[in-house]
Amino acid sequence: MGILFQDKKIGLALLCDNAPYTLAMTLASYERTGLLDYLDAACVVYPEGGGKVEHTARVCGIPAVPSSMEGGFVGALATAVTTLDTDYVLLAEDDCMVWEHLRGETLEKQLKQALGLLVSGQADMVRLRHAWRGSTRYKAAYTYSYFYPVEQLATLWMHAEGLSEAPDWIKSMRRFFHPVRSKRSIGRCVYVEQNPHLRFPQYIRKIEGGYIIDSEVFEWTNQPTLIARSRMRQILAGLAQAQGNIGKLPQDFENAVNNPRWRDAHMNIGVIRGIFT
Repeated sequence: MGILFQDKKIGLALLCDNAPYTLAMTLASYERTGLLDYLDAACVVYPEGGGKVEHTARVCGIPAVPSSMEGGFVGALATAVTTLDTDYVLLAEDDCMVWEHLRGETLEKQLKQALGLLVSGQADMVRLRHAWRGSTRYKAAYTYSYFYPVEQLATLWMHAEGLSEAPDWIKSMRRFFHPVRSKRSIGRCVYVEQNPHLRFPQYIRKIEGGYIIDSEVFEWTNQPTLIARSRMRQILAGLAQAQGNIGKLPQDFENAVNNPRWRDAHMNIGVIRGIFT
């Protein structure tokens, strides 16, 4: 019996580098905000030889599972979905803390909304990085603004990352010379456009508190994501069967998964307000 939904269980897979201090800070934020109280299981996946990371996880009461360093991020993903026996997996890296102001009913509401989108079939996966509090490490908004002028800045945008200040004619030229790259950036407009569903109605649909975006214009990124465990296993199996990868998984998941097959699948990716930094 699941904690958030009676018949659906969620497991947290925290994918770690060999950085015990970062992990400790992140787990402390989960403790303060009560995140783990809403999850049915959790595990820390760490590179082999990371004894300090394993110790940090176990001190916090979370099982730690080693993954081969040769497998990289993809190997850690495969280890996570094999370890967790839950319907859905919340994937996050070890530096993804919860925003301090999100706790209690607010936190629970975001998790229930994300799970509801998956259970109802409205979304195939849901991004849970805080959508309007940008991060300079992950230039979601800038990449979109590099190719497209922002028609009306979203009132929720926190100005946490810079936007391209190039004139519109330069951006038009960029789209002309880079049609594939520019199209793949369209999904990122949900972070900065006030009405992205009106600007790109063929790809973006508005829902309560967020948007559903076609994977044709929205790439996978290694950001906190809630996804059905079975779907992630399908994605990993597809990568293992891809030409050049027969019988093995590539190390660079983002580069490998963002291929024509991803775009042609037209998966529905949910973006809601989110909870992680």
